[in-house]
Amino acid sequence: MSISIPVFCYHNVSDAGGHTLAMFREHLDVILDAGYRTITARELLAVARGRMRPPKRSVVLTFDDGHVSNWINAVPELAGRGMTGTFFTLADFTAPGPVRGPDTAPAMLSMPDSLRAAFKGDFSQFLTEDEIRAMLAMGMEVFSHGCRHQGAFISLRHPRGLDKAHWASWAIYPYDVPDWPHYRVGSAYAYDGYWPRHDPGAFPRMVRRSEAARRAFCREDFGRAMERIRALNGYDEQIFCWPWGQFDPVCEEELKKAGFTAAFTLERRANGPGTNPFRLNRIGVGGKKDGKWIRSRLRMYGNRLSANLFVKLHHKRPEVGSVLYATDSDKVSGGSRQMVNNIRAMLDLGIRVHALIKPTTPINDALDGLDVDVIHFDRFREYREAGKFLKQVVEEKSIDVVHTFHNRAYKAGVLARLMGAKCRLFINRGVISRPNAIFFLWTRLADGVIANSSQCAEVMRGHHVKESLLNVVYNAYAGRDFGEPKPRRKRGCRFIYAGTSVDIKGFDVFLDAAARLCESGCRDVEFVAVGVPEDRLERFADHLTPAVRERLRIAGVIPHDRVLEEFDFADVYVMTSRMESLPNTLLEGFDLGLPAVCTSVGGVPEVVRDGVNGYLCPSEDADCLAARMGLLAGDPARRFAMGRNGRNVVRRLLTPEAKGFNLMRVYMGERVFEPLAVEDVAEPVPEEIDHGRDES
Repeated sequence: MSISIPVFCYHNVSDAGGHTLAMFREHLDVILDAGYRTITARELLAVARGRMRPPKRSVVLTFDDGHVSNWINAVPELAGRGMTGTFFTLADFTAPGPVRGPDTAPAMLSMPDSLRAAFKGDFSQFLTEDEIRAMLAMGMEVFSHGCRHQGAFISLRHPRGLDKAHWASWAIYPYDVPDWPHYRVGSAYAYDGYWPRHDPGAFPRMVRRSEAARRAFCREDFGRAMERIRALNGYDEQIFCWPWGQFDPVCEEELKKAGFTAAFTLERRANGPGTNPFRLNRIGVGGKKDGKWIRSRLRMYGNRLSANLFVKLHHKRPEVGSVLYATDSDKVSGGSRQMVNNIRAMLDLGIRVHALIKPTTPINDALDGLDVDVIHFDRFREYREAGKFLKQVVEEKSIDVVHTFHNRAYKAGVLARLMGAKCRLFINRGVISRPNAIFFLWTRLADGVIANSSQCAEVMRGHHVKESLLNVVYNAYAGRDFGEPKPRRKRGCRFIYAGTSVDIKGFDVFLDAAARLCESGCRDVEFVAVGVPEDRLERFADHLTPAVRERLRIAGVIPHDRVLEEFDFADVYVMTSRMESLPNTLLEGFDLGLPAVCTSVGGVPEVVRDGVNGYLCPSEDADCLAARMGLLAGDPARRFAMGRNGRNVVRRLLTPEAKGFNLMRVYMGERVFEPLAVEDVAEPVPEEIDHGRDES
């Protein structure tokens, strides 16, 4: 029977959260009773290279992290039985210092607490240089485990509070700030990860590290680790041990460049002649595993046949490093603008971004100046060719996520997946109207559907889209910042409508509400209509009273920048739609400090809270709209208070950063379906406010 050499991995050997001394003794006695003897890691490496015959019934015992208990407890037990061990230490935590004994060693801490302390500068729980030299003199081996067991946040899913933070967070964050979020942690060698960027006192912004930056980190860390361990052990060849057993081709390449000649993983399979020196296998030993468990693992991994039956390989969790956005739109519509906002948000997160768009679409201008790879394609109507082309782009550009906007683009994405494209696929839907009869079938072939309001998601749920596929990621405002709104103590009030002349936008309802307001005797009011062409006005002749006509200015169809300028001169935003999901104009009005008077349709009530940042009325209820417009017309202080709450919503809840963060959670596999916490960012609006009107 072909020989395999089991390798066991220990950490802390003490009563402080590791292997108790009694349990460790039991393990060693079981190994000896089974007829096994220990060999060194260097001897195992010689076996792997074919330079040494594999000794029968041999085992390697390794100890990660360099905890002080290794010297105080593990080494005496090994030496007393004529056994040897291989210890992996952390260069940055190995300080000069004397050899300590049971009476002079510090009280043992658990491994997580020891590492937290070390990240704050207390290295007393780790081996000193003199202790390492003493271990080497006793026939033990000491190699490198890197510099400081550096972790990286590898996910933005399910944020955790300080009480549930992984110990490696203290190597990522500089302070113990209670309200900062913590996420799943992985090795900073193996993962690009997400890193906090922040100004002192500010909430951190997570940004993905580039592969080049990770390579630079590995190069510097491995170099320092190599220099430090070589000075301590004096070996010609240096063996490494991967923290958490995590690695990938990038960090392995840098490890080899640094001069390391072998590495231990936490993969499980046979160790023997022909084993890759950078894939030396180990069996992690949990703190509660007893001698019976050790005996069974000796049987399982002591011969090549059974060891290769009980294989456990390291699978690096997939990272989202690149996203492709695709649309066949010929205009910069609301959906297209949100796609551009998504692109900006992903760039801010450090993600590589690609855009698949038509060569003639004005979206090209919107992307001008951004660090995005624009790919032109003009055959979206030819579904098979579109799917084939997208599959090719995914393969050539190493795309991790495809996020599609509009009808033909999502069909191209689904067909690309059916043709074998290896990517995650998401379909964006930002309209409240009923999807076509087979839309749900297309969604079954995607990884998720992203709506911009809960109501939009509800419509899709009602048309057979699976609950588990639905996500809500609210739109973000990413336009020009006109600065903090200031109280306006002017005579009169300007109401602005921003939409089109189509029936569902309710321009007729806006005119009816304006007429009721004028009939009520409300003075000094004016109305502006943006997006309604002058030549369409006669369609609304029955709703256009002389009083309204006198006070109405038709701004027409104007560029987006001019729309924002119109908002800046207005006092109240009025949205009278019969059907709506979550209009961008509502967010733009909020950012400029305008309170909103809206029909309670679609996703609007998810953003507008009645009496907080605006008012809500039933669809087509012109009387209600006029009454609420009248309340705001006569109270500039209330307008300001509500408008400030609206701005808080977009500046704190509906930011591009928040949208990018939530999109990344969806891309990583989390289902996001959370209501906006509008009340959490709103300031009270008193019932009675000193109007302070200037009647001059």
